[in-house]
Amino acid sequence: MGAVLYASCSIGASLGAGRLSDNDMVGDTPRAAERVSLDSLDVEIIKALQVNARSSYRELSRKLGVSVTTISERVKRLIELNVIRGFSVIVNPDRVGPSYCAVFYVRVHGGSDPGEVARRVSEINGICYVYLTVGLYDLVAMGSSADKQSFSRLLAQVAAVEGVREAVPSVVLGVVKEDPRHPVKPSVLVKRLVGRTV
Repeated sequence: MGAVLYASCSIGASLGAGRLSDNDMVGDTPRAAERVSLDSLDVEIIKALQVNARSSYRELSRKLGVSVTTISERVKRLIELNVIRGFSVIVNPDRVGPSYCAVFYVRVHGGSDPGEVARRVSEINGICYVYLTVGLYDLVAMGSSADKQSFSRLLAQVAAVEGVREAVPSVVLGVVKEDPRHPVKPSVLVKRLVGRTV
């Protein structure tokens, strides 16, 4: 078990864990890509927190050679700009009981708004991540269930969401890599996939 920092992903939009806040939305639609300027110190703070989100400001101050106040103000700014979406704990599901990690590939009906369908799917208990996508499917949802019966119920709930035309389930058999630490670099970071011009 460890701690993780959620930094905004540079591509795509997600609903679910690390949900979009009201500031990320125009009505019911995610905003257009908004760019945020980052300098090298911002990037070093983010990278350090991605390694250990439990690091204190004093520890970061010593490591990066700046004052505690500077670290505090930078982290506050990164949170306000939604570059840092939050801090969480990574739980090892194998240690807390059996579970099925489920992936649902979803197509929506032609007249339906994929963003609204995604929001409805994200409200289902057991769904952890929902991504709007381009390609064969309009969105991808991920969730977990304790057994076959709850997995079947989860699939039925996703398929029953208004606007869903097809929900194709898949079960994860093994994990090769899970790394929430999105790469960042100085200058510009895409804040979020969002409908306004910047």
